[in-house]
Amino acid sequence: MKILTLLLCLCFTLPSFAQDKVKIACVGNSITYGMRLPNREKESYPVQLQQMLGEGYEVGNFGKSSATLLTHGYLPYIQQEEYKQALAFAGDIVVIHLGVNDTDPRCWPFYRDEFLTDYLSLIDSFKKVNPKCRVIIARLSPIGVNHRRFDSGTREWREMINVEIEKVAKTAGVQLVDFEEPFYARPDLIPD
Repeated sequence: MKILTLLLCLCFTLPSFAQDKVKIACVGNSITYGMRLPNREKESYPVQLQQMLGEGYEVGNFGKSSATLLTHGYLPYIQQEEYKQALAFAGDIVVIHLGVNDTDPRCWPFYRDEFLTDYLSLIDSFKKVNPKCRVIIARLSPIGVNHRRFDSGTREWREMINVEIEKVAKTAGVQLVDFEEPFYARPDLIPD
C-alpha cells in the first residue's frame, strides 16, 4: 500500500497534459503482471493504482512473467509483446520494475556489465515514443522465503542490481522509488 500511495503522490505532482487522461505504463515482470494473485484482474498493483487515481488516468499493465531487463537474459523484456504494447501505449508516466529475474545464475554472472546500458536503452525507448514522459524506476522488491532463488545465493547479486538501478536513476535523471523496504514486513502482498 505504501508503494501505491507513493506512486499516487508522484502522479499528482505532474504538470497538466493536453489530453483527457494521463497515461501510466506499468512495465515489469510477474510482480507487475500479478502472477499468483488469486484475482490479478482486480489485485495487481496497476489495477489498484487505476482504482486509486480514478477517471483522469489510464493505467496499463505491461508486466511479463519471467522477463529480464538484460538483453542477453533468458527472456529479455524488450523482445516481448508486452514491450511493444507499452511502447504503443506511449505513457505520460512509465513505472519500471525490472531486474528481479536478472538475479538468475544464467544472467547476472555473465551479463552484469550490460545492465546499466540495457536499462538506459529501455528508458530511452520510452522517451523516443513520448519525449515528455516521466520515468520512474524501482529498486527490486524482496523475494519471499519460498522463492527458488531465496536459497540459491543470489542475495549478493540482488544488492549489486539495486546499486546499478541507483546508478541508472542518476545517469538518466529519472526518479527512483523503493519497492524493497516497504515490502519486507508484507510478504503476503507479493505471493510470486
